[in-house]
Amino acid sequence: MAAETVQIPKPVLDSVETLDELQDWLTAQNPRQVAALREARREDLAGEFKAWKPHHLPCPPIESK
Repeated sequence: MAAETVQIPKPVLDSVETLDELQDWLTAQNPRQVAALREARREDLAGEFKAWKPHHLPCPPIESK
């Protein structure tokens, strides 16, 4: 299987009703993302609030035609 291919079990596809639910399942399959979420929760519970920083690159401006 190619590295960019994701296998989603049929029971998961049968059970999701929205793309958000599928996104949640995919997120839960990513150990680095889960670790980052757990760390953020620990910091939040400890009162160590950190401002949110997006993990994506900003979109370049689009020129009007």
